[in-house]
Amino acid sequence: MKKLLFLAFVAAATISCTKDDPCDPGTLPVNDNQITIAPVIAQATPVAKTAITNGSTAVWKNGDSIGVFCPQAMPAAAVNIPFTVADTSTHVWTNTPAIYWKDGTTSHLFTAYAPYAAGNTSATAVKLPSLGGQNGAIAPAMDFLISKNLYNPGVTRSANPVGLIFTHAFALIQLQITVNASLAAGTTLTSVVLTPGASDSLVTTDGNATINLTSGWITAPAVTNTITVTPATAPTLSSTTTNIYVMILPKTVTTSPTLKINLSEGGTAISPATVPLGTTQFTAGTKYNYTVTISRTAITISNPTITDWSTVNGNPLNPGI
Repeated sequence: MKKLLFLAFVAAATISCTKDDPCDPGTLPVNDNQITIAPVIAQATPVAKTAITNGSTAVWKNGDSIGVFCPQAMPAAAVNIPFTVADTSTHVWTNTPAIYWKDGTTSHLFTAYAPYAAGNTSATAVKLPSLGGQNGAIAPAMDFLISKNLYNPGVTRSANPVGLIFTHAFALIQLQITVNASLAAGTTLTSVVLTPGASDSLVTTDGNATINLTSGWITAPAVTNTITVTPATAPTLSSTTTNIYVMILPKTVTTSPTLKINLSEGGTAISPATVPLGTTQFTAGTKYNYTVTISRTAITISNPTITDWSTVNGNPLNPGI
């Protein structure tokens, strides 16, 4: 949080006009009336997403595009204007059509999201990607980012780029899985299943959910669902940690979701006992780390830690067979 506040302070300081700045309408050169963008991802390096490094850290890559909204922009309100980076080393983002500051005194309210998608006509109802078909790694196209740090109170005209700070719209579960010697060498993980409580809906989206960029509020179908994660290639488990990532919608649930892990031991399907995650609140931009230890008698799971995105450690899980 401190890091995010620092980024917001720096972004605001670099783009705002002061009494001492020549920022009255008409005093800047024509080119400086054009709005330019310098987006950063909170808690990610380098300062410049759709590539995933170190398992879950999002960074920009060449060709990435963001969608920008600004009602005060000229010659017309900016509605889902795409800004694209050709070379992340230069941090230069270009857009067509160009958008301009209205004047030097009006507060301009910016919201944005990534990755860009055509057809989003309102900042209050931007379509979220489907989280179906997850394979245990983070798909960059699913890691939806939003920026609302310059929505309230907004910023006035400056020759400097607009400093948009992006945060993750979803929550992330990281399962750090190991097995002990009670299981045969070569045992593989075939799937992971998360199931909500009877009165809860879980944590995924079928592609029909939307997000309000000004508030971060997500509107999703109220359905009870189960998330099944099937790795593209079944990983072989051992005493060395295997990481499985599951992206979910931020939500507070009544009952902790349960975790089931399906294995193959020498070609025989094995399903250890289902265990609760022990977490009922999943917050946007937060990664919940669980240490999962599988033995022939139990699965243990740790309390979640919160990292990177912002990390919460869970209780150890011990599913038994």
